[in-house]
Amino acid sequence: MRTMEIPPFPRKIEIRDFNNLFRTRLSQKVVMWPEQAIPLLGYMCCPNDPAGREALLHTLRSWPRPSEAMPPTVPKGLRRIQHDWLRVADILHIHYDLVEGHHQARRGGPSIGKSITLAATNANSCGTGAATFWKNWSTYKDVAHLIAAATLICAEARTRYRNKPLWPGGLSWSQFIPFQMTMLMPDLVLAVGLEFERVGLSALPHGRTEPILDPAAVWRIPPDINVVPIPPPIRKIRAEDLVVLNHRRAGSRGKANVTRTTPVFG
Repeated sequence: MRTMEIPPFPRKIEIRDFNNLFRTRLSQKVVMWPEQAIPLLGYMCCPNDPAGREALLHTLRSWPRPSEAMPPTVPKGLRRIQHDWLRVADILHIHYDLVEGHHQARRGGPSIGKSITLAATNANSCGTGAATFWKNWSTYKDVAHLIAAATLICAEARTRYRNKPLWPGGLSWSQFIPFQMTMLMPDLVLAVGLEFERVGLSALPHGRTEPILDPAAVWRIPPDINVVPIPPPIRKIRAEDLVVLNHRRAGSRGKANVTRTTPVFG
């Protein structure tokens, strides 16, 4: 079992006022919780590359201190990582939707294969075939619960502040990325990630002996992290999606065909 080395927050955090949280955190480029945000990003970007993780941590820790503004630049290669994260997030959230919606019980229950089939079928950009989804999942599956949380929060920020910069000269909605959401709101990422982690480690589809997240390999959130879990929204599985799943053969990896994002917090 692997647990991330992230220090707990100094006090228990229970997030209830999402409007205030988004407004205050996104209206500035200040890292409020660097001791949690920086190592969290290290695991998310380099889950199984200790050397790469240390290099990234060194870069992030060289940025200005918490009382100063975050620099506008981000680590090299981040654009590629963000693209991969979107696919991983879609896979895990679709699986969460299937589990919580009690779908496919008569067909062996939810699985990553079924989630990838739906994600690839509903994608319409180049390079989003099922093989690409499988590759991205293989790379980031051990931090998928964190990636899904950060991506969901990013989608919510874009929905709330579409074309409305929160400060003079600030970033527009299209410039919000999961990396920034993790840097500015690590407490919220961890709160949502806890629930994705719980479902990913407890859901045992019919005929399977292991949960969807590998208990021995997944990077678990420390139990004493001091944040109250927040459940993600359960998105409705469309009728056409159920048709795709019902016609899917076991082992099929589907065909390529936009990653769905849904506002998360009411």
